[in-house]
Amino acid sequence: MSDKFNDILNEIKSTRSVLTVFLPSTQTEVELSPLTLAQQKLIIESTSDTTLGVLFFNNIFYKILKDNLNGNIKDYNTIDRVNLTLALRQHLKDSIDVESDETVSKLLTRNKDIPYNIEPVTVTTGDFTFTVQAPTLDVDNFVNTHLLNKYKNTSFDDNKLKNLISDLYACEILKFIKSIKINDKEVNLHNELTQSIKVLESIDSIHFKQVTDYINTVRDEEAKYTKYTAEDKSIDITPDLFIL
Repeated sequence: MSDKFNDILNEIKSTRSVLTVFLPSTQTEVELSPLTLAQQKLIIESTSDTTLGVLFFNNIFYKILKDNLNGNIKDYNTIDRVNLTLALRQHLKDSIDVESDETVSKLLTRNKDIPYNIEPVTVTTGDFTFTVQAPTLDVDNFVNTHLLNKYKNTSFDDNKLKNLISDLYACEILKFIKSIKINDKEVNLHNELTQSIKVLESIDSIHFKQVTDYINTVRDEEAKYTKYTAEDKSIDITPDLFIL
């Protein structure tokens, strides 16, 4: 590449603007670089009608956030991802749809006032003790990547689709259980996913009741940040949000 083009690229990098985004889990603001055209293209390319579409989108979005966040992505969780997504969208376009006066900036302002009540919990059931918490963006991506790799070359018939749905269910539980202890044996489940899934699948389902209740609470909390401020509607966090 010629020196002139290198000079232009360096100038572009030095003059990029920075967004400030409030994150619920830390109750602090972080700096976030806006999307480049190349990153917006990657998001649009992740648009898919396949069963794995949401995983593809989250996988791409994780990589973008890792590049654009001024901080350690391991410090933030999936609830924070909503505000990060909205901030990137608001920088591109504030209005949401032509049929509403709602704007992304209104959501972001309102979201600062939503009480954050999600804390790690210890669940004791039978002989098991689970350490349960909202998944970090890093853990969420780690598990999603495992699933994508497992099914990336799969043609989905009814049986394969059932396999995927059951794996999605097990992996959702895995995302939220950081560690498991039985008697004096304890293991971190977010290091070796294949073995961790085998461990979880060997446990009677009844022991996950409190865990799934916690998962539903976290997902409901995430949904609060996507609701319109004046209408009974929500903004969909999908690639379509970035097709303007």
